[in-house]
Amino acid sequence: MDRWFKESITDQIKANRLRVWCALDAEGRVVGFYGLSAHSVEAEASPALSRRRERHAIPAVYLAALATDLSVQGEGLGGALMADALAKALEVSETIGAAAVILDVFEDERFEQRMAFYTKLGFRPLNPSEDPKRLFLPIKAVLENPI
Repeated sequence: MDRWFKESITDQIKANRLRVWCALDAEGRVVGFYGLSAHSVEAEASPALSRRRERHAIPAVYLAALATDLSVQGEGLGGALMADALAKALEVSETIGAAAVILDVFEDERFEQRMAFYTKLGFRPLNPSEDPKRLFLPIKAVLENPI
């Protein structure tokens, strides 16, 4: 995440492909962040999200990243950042339409911890047989159960 944050985020922002929000500590250091972008998934590739006989791509908000510094993990910052990200996704859905928030769980030594975090929030696999690490949360769930 550090490398992605430092090396490629600026190019993605300049290309209007991503927006990032940061949490700062008292000294102004970035201790957490998340990034959102527009996204869509093909109906046939997302049986858990598509409606019957849906043929067009399903609009979504993509959570490109959510990370906290090791020094603040366990203090609730990840949950606060996620709550803010979901609030922004809900706002987007009310403005232009989006059916879900989609993310890909980064696979490393903390994969199980990440998966448990997202699952506890209600995220579930978009297409379990194809890619169990790609998760989604319907916007309807965000409306009904805000964090």
